Amino acid sequence: MRSIPGWFAKKVARGLAVVALTWSPLVLTGTGCGPTEDASEQEAPLDTRAHSFTPMAPSGDFTAQVTRYEYEFATQTGAAKSTLLMDVYPPGGDCFVVKAPQGLTEVHWNGNPPLRSESVEDGIRVCGPGLFAGQVKLEARFTVPLQTYDFTQVGFSRRTDKAGNTFSYLLNWVEGCDRFGPCDDRTDQLAQYVFTVKHAQNERVLCPGQRTRPDNTTTKCTLTGLTKAPTYSSFAVASNPAWVPSTFTEVSNKFKLVFYEVPGGKLAASLNANDVKAYLHWIIGELGPLPYGTELRVAGAPTEWLGVEHPANLILREDLPDLRRDYANMTMHTLMHEVVHQWAGNRTTLSRPFDFVWKEAIAEYLTYLYELRARPSGEAEQTRAYWDRLARTAAYYPQPQDDPPPVFLSLASDVYGTGPMILFLQLEPLLGQDAVLRGIKGFLAQPGDRSVDDLRAALEQASGKNLGPYFDAWVHGAGDPDWPYFEVSTEEDDGDVTLTAIQRSVSGTHYPVSVDVLLEGATQSKLVTLDYGLEPESDTLHVTVPFPEPVLQVTVDPENRVVNRRFLGVSDEPPPPRWLF
Repeated sequence: MRSIPGWFAKKVARGLAVVALTWSPLVLTGTGCGPTEDASEQEAPLDTRAHSFTPMAPSGDFTAQVTRYEYEFATQTGAAKSTLLMDVYPPGGDCFVVKAPQGLTEVHWNGNPPLRSESVEDGIRVCGPGLFAGQVKLEARFTVPLQTYDFTQVGFSRRTDKAGNTFSYLLNWVEGCDRFGPCDDRTDQLAQYVFTVKHAQNERVLCPGQRTRPDNTTTKCTLTGLTKAPTYSSFAVASNPAWVPSTFTEVSNKFKLVFYEVPGGKLAASLNANDVKAYLHWIIGELGPLPYGTELRVAGAPTEWLGVEHPANLILREDLPDLRRDYANMTMHTLMHEVVHQWAGNRTTLSRPFDFVWKEAIAEYLTYLYELRARPSGEAEQTRAYWDRLARTAAYYPQPQDDPPPVFLSLASDVYGTGPMILFLQLEPLLGQDAVLRGIKGFLAQPGDRSVDDLRAALEQASGKNLGPYFDAWVHGAGDPDWPYFEVSTEEDDGDVTLTAIQRSVSGTHYPVSVDVLLEGATQSKLVTLDYGLEPESDTLHVTVPFPEPVLQVTVDPENRVVNRRFLGVSDEPPPPRWLF
């Protein structure tokens, strides 16, 4: 047990002094059931009776933080045991409410059966001896059904890979860990984990953290250092009897990336080890050492999503090299994206589910930035073009204000274009690319939970600019996004061209933005910047530039750097395929 904090102990002592002077001579028990009379105490002298008082243990639901999960899981049967270590916060209590599935057995409170327990909406209330503060260990058993949820692979599943092997996957996601046992599924909580996985003798198992194999039928993974992780990515157990581990690349002899693929797998074969090493060196240089140890494991599997980030483990879709190329190099782009999540989403987590946009935006933007700086020509450009089409056809603002709010899964699949474009790419000409990158690094510098508002503050600190009007216009909103349409006309006069640009939108919003326009004549072209600034007072802008021949073509945003409609009004443009990863 932890000792009661000093300030709280003093409060209790002062309270007991008052009780000793004012209460009738009753002994207060520590069961939370109230005072009971004791005849022998009634006959004692007054000073003795005063010293015999003990504080009444607090009753009611207490607030606590789950600091550690110890999870035992059998891949062949789904049998699981959950152990939650919780820090109780003052003023304490005698009951804890936690989300949990129906069908728990062998529930224990600090090693003993609870004094009482009952089902509540989406969970269970478990009660034991009251505590002012300290630690409680809650244990329960549950058999996880072979079932997935919400049209996703989330849950416990077995699938056959392309080589005919069975891939087993216990997969959690946002607010879903209570499907596997008692769990605090809030996204802002970081915890330690110990996974003990029982499996067939020939199974090769991956789970978060540092991995060991005590015997042929047990794999253990521990994530118990100072760097913690959220439940939505940490509750994960993946196995395949045919996986063969192979070290793919090492960085400075201090870190290695290990592939787990079946013989004939296509992922590692489609990548260049030196390219991956160069990327890892760059991203570690920008964000610091990888948070979860010196080994990053990458496994190929028959997944629906392009990739999933688990601490120290990435699960990639096995047929990435064969998919339509919405990104120029689907395998390399997905790998880089998932690596970023080790910092952006794992070490730093979401304040609430609808902050999901910043996690995906950072993973996409940093991947794009590396493509722009170090990858073959055309990769970054194709990424921008895909983002632009995703964003133009988005159904929600990055931070929707709709009432009722959108279905989370729909919002999550909607942010992969609007997120990186609106939160970062569009801000490059207004803040500078270096300031945008500094803002991201400052935002991710410390573990903890972060919101979209925190990201705005980090970008403001890095740039010294007020982004209130920008976020009000682009980030927050309800209904179909009212992105602007830029109506651009030209007037030629003695070797000069005057461009008149008018932002058109249903709401009449003055969008803070800097958008490029390409003028083309018979023999030459010119890129003209229309900078409305961060606090525009008008929707109209005039810019005059030299252009010595008739203008034949005007193209707004030729490099796909701004979210803009192709015509006035809500877009009816068909959306492209949307990937989750």
